[in-house]
Amino acid sequence: MSLLSGQRVVAVDTETTGLSPADGHALVEGATGTIDDAALGETWSSLIRPGRPIPPDAAAVHGITDAMVAQAPSAEGVAAELRRRCGDLTLVFHNAAFDLPFLIEMLRRAGQPPLLNPIIDTLGLARGLGGPGGNSLGALAARLGLPPEPQHRALGDARTTARLLLTLCDRWQSERGVRSLAELAAASQDMLRMSPAR
Repeated sequence: MSLLSGQRVVAVDTETTGLSPADGHALVEGATGTIDDAALGETWSSLIRPGRPIPPDAAAVHGITDAMVAQAPSAEGVAAELRRRCGDLTLVFHNAAFDLPFLIEMLRRAGQPPLLNPIIDTLGLARGLGGPGGNSLGALAARLGLPPEPQHRALGDARTTARLLLTLCDRWQSERGVRSLAELAAASQDMLRMSPAR
């Protein structure tokens, strides 16, 4: 039986105006993809008005333009819904170190409770299993034959992250003897600390 059987976890992804909120950058899109009982379930996404222009280099990556977010809800408007969807469930990210600072800042500014949820990072899980090729979300999806999704858009990447967890969770269970989501979360963090970036 899969570790995810009978469990509910939420994959989260974001798109931004740049690399760090410390440099004044902000979210332009957020999405969640729920895994219910080892199957992809409900999804949600929203564009977000960032309160600053989207630099051309960022728009070139995700394709989100100033015109697209001109009438989008503000970060404060999106924060409550995203926080509600996360609840106290285990969250799944691909490279949480990128997304989390943006989410923390958005929730803080909106007066929402912080995310203190357990976190599984599929980047750490992939690094821990090794194998040829890079560990970007797109590279892993192609290598593992996951269904194609729009890359560098929050909803497509959240769905891919959810599917990636389903695949990697089974391997960590069968090949590494992981017996719980808590162990899987800890392993994903350990692998990020111990494994070289690829």
